[in-house]
Amino acid sequence: MNIRFEDRGAFHVSGFSVESNESSHEKDIALLRYKHEDNLKAIAEKDSGLYFVTWLTGEDTYIYHFGIEGQDQNLADIIGVEVPAGCFAVATVPAEMPLLEAWGKLFEIDLLPLGYNHDPNAGKYFEFHNNSGVEIWIPVRVKL
Repeated sequence: MNIRFEDRGAFHVSGFSVESNESSHEKDIALLRYKHEDNLKAIAEKDSGLYFVTWLTGEDTYIYHFGIEGQDQNLADIIGVEVPAGCFAVATVPAEMPLLEAWGKLFEIDLLPLGYNHDPNAGKYFEFHNNSGVEIWIPVRVKL
């Protein structure tokens, strides 16, 4: 996987959420996507993509939020989530690699020689899906 580091300002993702855990997250994410992907694509701007934002809410409990960038979308029951500003390690996922495998590989990469550490206190991680493929964004901090 190719990795770059990017500073990004805070932004909002408007969409739909599900609470899940390790044992059911694949099923829960697939259902979330099935229920809402067409509606989200219909209101997204032509060149924009879709986001999956994830954050831990308990020891084995996560929120998965599926949506588009921006606020105040005109869909019933839409939820807005803010992704805080920060520095991110961004990995482009090869087309042939399953996403769960890509997440695992990115967390296994030793970022210290590159001058960074994973930032476990940042809270939110996300995937960005567009016509070019998928990127995984993990918050990092500069190694001092």
